[in-house]
Amino acid sequence: MVPALLRPAAMAQDISIVIADPSRMAAIRETASLPGRMMPFPAASLGSAMESVRAYRPKVVAVDAALAQTPSGVAFLDRVEQLNIAKSILLLVEHDGRWMTTPRNTTPGAAAPNGSSKGSVAAVAAPAPRAEVVSTRRVPRFLVKNSLDVVVESGCAHLVDLSVLGAQLVSLPVLRPGQKLKVALPDTDDMLNVMAEVAWSLFEKPQVQAEPHYRVGLEFTDAAQIALEQYRKRHCGDQPTQFRNR
Repeated sequence: MVPALLRPAAMAQDISIVIADPSRMAAIRETASLPGRMMPFPAASLGSAMESVRAYRPKVVAVDAALAQTPSGVAFLDRVEQLNIAKSILLLVEHDGRWMTTPRNTTPGAAAPNGSSKGSVAAVAAPAPRAEVVSTRRVPRFLVKNSLDVVVESGCAHLVDLSVLGAQLVSLPVLRPGQKLKVALPDTDDMLNVMAEVAWSLFEKPQVQAEPHYRVGLEFTDAAQIALEQYRKRHCGDQPTQFRNR
């Protein structure tokens, strides 16, 4: 049974999904005021972002204004609008000295529907506290080149990306924030064993996938950075990113 706090319906009004180029994401997370917990997706992962929009029905879907001008960005925004999610706001994120948000279909620099100028979600919704970012990432992550099954104390999980400080997994068994566990990473000849703590965990049930699962962020807790960096070079791509389509 899925814990009530992790059910998509219970979290729907507490999430802001943000899609932007990875090089812009850190600045957006620091300066853009968005409600609830933030789920960041790179511009190249619109498929994963759409699955999460369907699953969580978030309060806010915010898209980098530069991406919104591309054919793929326009198609994504149109699909989100067609979902007609009650009480959900579709925003564009743009830079004007700092990162600002405006409703979609509002001319840049023009007043929002309530007469306010662009600047925050408050222009179209009630004021909200600063977003709690669903990520503890402090260094770039790198996508694994081939599917890797890692062993955790509660079973097996799929490794999505990795850095010397943390990793992202997709796990069928429940992994809860704060949980400490041993992680065995498959290597060329043996297993690389490290200790980790679950930094965040989100339940997902995409319509196109048979089994629900947990998307999990790990923070490594021991001093294995040199070994992890060598492991990353062997098993991950060269370009840093955040997520990939499943």
